[in-house]
Amino acid sequence: MSEAESNKSAARSGNPAKREAAAEAAESRRKPVKPVKIGNRWAAPLMIACAVIGLLWIVAFYTAGNDIPVMKDLESWNLVIGMGFIVAAFGFAMKWE
Repeated sequence: MSEAESNKSAARSGNPAKREAAAEAAESRRKPVKPVKIGNRWAAPLMIACAVIGLLWIVAFYTAGNDIPVMKDLESWNLVIGMGFIVAAFGFAMKWE
């Protein structure tokens, strides 16, 4: 016999102790769970900052990549870095309400 079936039969039982226990068990299952707030105040500014930094990184690489020593050493990995910032912006967008 499953737990739900045993609780049903206990609720209809002639034994008052079993009836009370079944009623308490039913009440404890029916309590609504409060939703967890996932929104954060800092998510929107970080989202915008990451998107702008990623965009500026890629634009700087294409326009002046040979003149900037760090970008010259990284070569095509600059695209990965810029896109990484943009992907991080999408991650922060999921935290924003």
